[in-house]
Amino acid sequence: MLPPHLKGYLQIATAATLFGLIGIFVKLTTQMPLGSIIFYRLLFGLATIALFFGCCGRLSELRLRDKKYYILLLGLFQAGTMLSYFISVKYTSVSIAVLLLYTAPVYVTLLSPIILKEYITRSSLLALGISIAGVIIVIQPGALFKDVDNMYVMGLAAGLISGLCYASLIMTSRYLRDNYSGTAQAAWALFITMVIFSPYATAIPGRVVLDNLLVLVLFGLLPTAAALILYLNGLMHVRAQSASIIALLEPVSAVVFAFIILSEPISYATIMGGGFILLGGVLVSRAQVGEYIQK
Repeated sequence: MLPPHLKGYLQIATAATLFGLIGIFVKLTTQMPLGSIIFYRLLFGLATIALFFGCCGRLSELRLRDKKYYILLLGLFQAGTMLSYFISVKYTSVSIAVLLLYTAPVYVTLLSPIILKEYITRSSLLALGISIAGVIIVIQPGALFKDVDNMYVMGLAAGLISGLCYASLIMTSRYLRDNYSGTAQAAWALFITMVIFSPYATAIPGRVVLDNLLVLVLFGLLPTAAALILYLNGLMHVRAQSASIIALLEPVSAVVFAFIILSEPISYATIMGGGFILLGGVLVSRAQVGEYIQK
């Protein structure tokens, strides 16, 4: 049987890989505005989690107990991450938006000692630096301030906000781990975010929804329900700093999936950057597994 820390790392790494499918599913949907894609993604994701709870007889886990306001906060951070990230994509580029989203580990490493009372280890700082370097190599932001206008600046600001919201999501989930299971957190986070995006439910005709039904169902199942359940359950056994570094696998997996499914080429920079990210993940996971064994 795997030690809890190692199991947590595997869950978070798998979740990050599944999150890499998000861009693929967005490209596979047709004739749907972004808000509607987000709403139906959440709808089918929530339906999957509800089915899981019903089949396993675990509906009691959804009962709100202590720290219920932090559950609301979790959903708001989830919605904020999605909204600000896609605004950044719209007004800058996917590459820059992803890079700014993955400033989250910096925020987590700096804030978790204050908020969660988690100490910063040398291995965490080293892994953070290596992994961030890998993300920069993979994304290749290029000329960040070329042709700057007001909308571009707004996109940059939204990207930084997405990283902060993502970091806040990680730390809030970590704070709730003693009161709610990762699956319960995922269910509530999806429900709150879906309510926020509910005005987009009727923004398109039913025919368009039916045309995209298979893609939307898989979108809700894989990079939404399954990924979020794995990620939040993994956070129950892994420090927030470490989880945010392991999650840097997402941009690497996104590039690989784009190559396999959309036939987009993989550059040497992607291979090199991916190696840096994997090295950072290995360093931080080995350090914490060592801590578990010493206990």
